[in-house]
Amino acid sequence: MKTLKQLFVSFLLILVGFHASARGSFAIVIDTASLRQARAEVEAYAAAVEAADGCKVIVLEDRWGIPDSLRAELIRLHASKKDPLAGAVFVGDIPVAMIRGAQHLASAFKMDEERYPREDSSIPSDRFYDDFSLRFNLLGKDDHHNWFYYSLAPEGAQRLRPDIFTGRIRPVDAEGKVRVDVLKRFLLKAAAARLNPPLVEQLLFFSGHGYISESKTARQDEKRVWLEHFPLLDDGRNHISYIDYSDAVPVKSHLMNEMMRPDLNVAMLHHHGAPDTEYLNADERPYMVKDAKQYMIKSMRSHLWRARERGKDYQKMQEDFKERFDVPDSWFADVFDPEAHLRDSLSDASLDLYLDDFEGYGFRPQPQVVILDACYNGSFHLEDCIADRYVFSEGNVVAVQANSVNSLQDKWPDRFFGIIAEGAGVGNLSKYAPYLESHIIGDPTFRFKGGKSGLNDVILQDNPGQWKKLLRSGSPDVQALSIEHLHRKGLLSTGQLLSYYRTSPYAVVRMEALWSLSEEGGDDFLQALKEAVGDADEFIRRNAVKWIGRNGDSSLIPTVIGCFLENNATSRVVFNTTYALHSFDKDALLAEFDRQISSIPMAMKDEEATTLRQALDHSASRFLEDEARITQDSLSFKEKRSLIRQVRSYANTESLSHLARYTRSCEDPGLQVLLLEALGWHGMSCRAGEILSVARELASDESLAPEVRAEAVKTINRVNP
Repeated sequence: MKTLKQLFVSFLLILVGFHASARGSFAIVIDTASLRQARAEVEAYAAAVEAADGCKVIVLEDRWGIPDSLRAELIRLHASKKDPLAGAVFVGDIPVAMIRGAQHLASAFKMDEERYPREDSSIPSDRFYDDFSLRFNLLGKDDHHNWFYYSLAPEGAQRLRPDIFTGRIRPVDAEGKVRVDVLKRFLLKAAAARLNPPLVEQLLFFSGHGYISESKTARQDEKRVWLEHFPLLDDGRNHISYIDYSDAVPVKSHLMNEMMRPDLNVAMLHHHGAPDTEYLNADERPYMVKDAKQYMIKSMRSHLWRARERGKDYQKMQEDFKERFDVPDSWFADVFDPEAHLRDSLSDASLDLYLDDFEGYGFRPQPQVVILDACYNGSFHLEDCIADRYVFSEGNVVAVQANSVNSLQDKWPDRFFGIIAEGAGVGNLSKYAPYLESHIIGDPTFRFKGGKSGLNDVILQDNPGQWKKLLRSGSPDVQALSIEHLHRKGLLSTGQLLSYYRTSPYAVVRMEALWSLSEEGGDDFLQALKEAVGDADEFIRRNAVKWIGRNGDSSLIPTVIGCFLENNATSRVVFNTTYALHSFDKDALLAEFDRQISSIPMAMKDEEATTLRQALDHSASRFLEDEARITQDSLSFKEKRSLIRQVRSYANTESLSHLARYTRSCEDPGLQVLLLEALGWHGMSCRAGEILSVARELASDESLAPEVRAEAVKTINRVNP
């Protein structure tokens, strides 16, 4: 008699027979041991994907154990004329590529690769496997893990455009569970979800402590944009729930309870993170005098306890606290009392969500798709991480998008989010909104029921005519994806992109048009920036101000001063404006400030104008001295190195010109490499042409050191992709 598992597989294989021919293919890449131990479950999952998508599923046993060989096989399968490879999932112990020299492809990661160990300063990334335009040089294998270190080669692409979608299913031994049993259970869960997917009907988004300056306006606009992502939910009923960290202290149980709602389909969690932690709350803010006292006592007690544990002079620290805050000895009476420390530890543990909480609280998250907009929660190369706990829990989660290293708070975490309700697999979220650190953990083929655009087929065929038709789709995200595809093919002019920005009623379409313009530059981009600072959507305004700073063209000075003087600017727009000011000539900024403020009605105008002018002066000049010091002979290489790294994030346009000239004349190869790398971050700058000219000159100068010429080539490909 057949087992239940065998009957399940047979049923799936019968379903597959209803498809006359496969369209495209999908690879399940799995290590030998996992395949041997979970073959029946792998076959069940493969059959479910074939039945649901009508594609050819290839079970590809990783006999190589070397990333280069596996990548070559994926490239070969993708190039096949019959059933070209559309995506892959890496199951079990598939080698991890640890990427170096590619921080410009990540959203935020900027750890110094020279100062820190390579296991910490490299980025675990499956872009190695899915973006075939990139080139890599092997640096060696890790001594203790199945990690291979690669540097990004200068000759390849310097921006991300993955050719296939990918995902990771890598269970480990944790919580007393054996990895193969965890793998088997997940594969059957994923197979069942593929055959019987729900509609997208219930959504949740959460914002944690200290994220995006805790902007309430940003979250208000986010909810409105979610109805653009999922327009069918705009029917007058409540489909979207929201939790803010300040709703409760601690908010953890409230969030976990909401995540266990059986009808929940999608969750977007914005917060800070670590591989083992979702940082949700801060200590409750005191509102009464007695609460403030206890808050201070607990804070000082925690600092002193940690100082003693680390062998620091905690007694001196205690005396400093007494003097600085004018507090009595009685406040320190129980500093090292074990019971007080236990209370503090339990209080701290209640603020955030940890790996142990999944088992300890019986946490069974229910949404099929979870986005962890946080640092390090998706560190799939480690023996455990938060994203793994979500997908391998006994809840309904089958796919999590998460980051293997730290992540920019201002990144676009929900770009093209709505395509998962239009028939596109969730793996396409990382394919079309790629960052070096962003990955799908779980099943990248999962898609919800619904969608009339045939989007999966359009993506596979990639026909310009079909994309042009979808520009008129009823789904704003499908329109946005059409703009992205046509822009990549060079089939949309900057004038057309500006027109889409100006005319679309949808924030996701306007943002996509602005994003595409940012990659092109030119007068239409500058005009769009001038208009976008007044957009109805906060995320567009926030990015427009940031890009104004990245460009630095003098024609944008009236616009950035207007933002600086805006009474009701949101906290994140103010944050980005403060840094944008540094890109421009300070005297020109102050002159424009004087011109504009003279016509603005203000209470206590003289006092406020003086304060604002001082703030403007500080913001505009805060890095100028550091940038000027780079060229001084009196500074050591180490000092210059630190200052040059700072240029990657912030640079005055005049300083960029000055540093470009210095790069040409500098005779220190080490400095030239550092300068070229830093200048390469400014491809959006109005001085990009000068940077490109210097890089081309150095790349062709055969008298220079090979490493200088190589970095010059990389800079050319970054600034002029």
